[in-house]
Amino acid sequence: MDRDAIHAELLEIEGILLDDRLNDEDRHALHGAAQALRHVLDGATWQPASQTFYRVGSRPSEAGSTLVH
Repeated sequence: MDRDAIHAELLEIEGILLDDRLNDEDRHALHGAAQALRHVLDGATWQPASQTFYRVGSRPSEAGSTLVH
């Protein structure tokens, strides 16, 4: 996909986002897609990745190790 095609997709997404009938879930998904396309066009906009990963809906536990030394 070349830069012109990415710009065209980005413009189309931005046009769809103007529709008031769009539900929140779709709006968030389209915002994410637009952000990803902007990052492709300008790599300097990337934020450093977090080194911490969690499963959706999970919180880190404070339980210590159960290993006996």
